[in-house]
Amino acid sequence: MQIYLLKDLKGHGKAGEIVNLNDGYAKNFVIKNKIGKPVDNAVLSEMKAKADSVAFKNQTEIAAIKAQIEQLKNTPVTLHCKVGANQKLFGSITGAEISTALAEKGVNVDKHLINITEPIKTTGTYNVTVKYNHQLTGNITVHVEELNAK
Repeated sequence: MQIYLLKDLKGHGKAGEIVNLNDGYAKNFVIKNKIGKPVDNAVLSEMKAKADSVAFKNQTEIAAIKAQIEQLKNTPVTLHCKVGANQKLFGSITGAEISTALAEKGVNVDKHLINITEPIKTTGTYNVTVKYNHQLTGNITVHVEELNAK
């Protein structure tokens, strides 16, 4: 008997899946304890509606991410920091500082998405990667300048 699982069923499947179970087990345990329900047209149409909803949500999310990636290309960030000898910074540039600088320019990027491969400890221009969901990445150009040199 085909059963649509409402809850996880150990050894058989997870919630939202359709599994084949023995008739007695399905009727006497799974359906009786409201762990699953028999598959019919209503269940199939409900599953299709959920899948369509998830697909639409993913498409809109991907479109928003791609728009933000394009916006990042056109939004370089300039950070002014205290500098010591040999143009070395006191500390290093963090994702939070870059995120704050982007927010001031109207682009909101979560600091956890910003991936700094090597610590930024000197003045100069750096490319920093932003890793989004759905394996999408963007780049930010970060200019680090001395605080007094404007």
